[in-house]
Amino acid sequence: MKWKQEYSTGNDEIDEQHKSLFLFSEEFRDVLNNGFGQKTYDLFLEFLAEYSKLHFEFEEECMLAHKCPAACKNKDEHALFTKVVTKEIETFEKLGFDRDRAFELLNKIDTWLDSHICRIDVQLKDCIEQG
Repeated sequence: MKWKQEYSTGNDEIDEQHKSLFLFSEEFRDVLNNGFGQKTYDLFLEFLAEYSKLHFEFEEECMLAHKCPAACKNKDEHALFTKVVTKEIETFEKLGFDRDRAFELLNKIDTWLDSHICRIDVQLKDCIEQG
């Protein structure tokens, strides 16, 4: 999945953080396609957990500071994303690496990112421009 200008939130730091998630996800998809996912899946999951904690906190604070009407919905959707990542970490710790499950997670991430950013995060742009 590639970054598109339509994903811009009006906040350069948030946009850069989003771009890093897009890039990391794309790179991990390449790793999976090349048969090396088992060696790096734990690092990918660790990245997702840490990214979501730091990024979501920053983005939520930014939305509140700019009185973005999507702030509550944004927080709720972040919690759902965090649950997906946490569940996969728990499954990985119990069952180990599974290539199909890893691809399924990547597909969920891509779908969620496109939907979430286009519906929720971009609402921040108008609030920044008006504020």
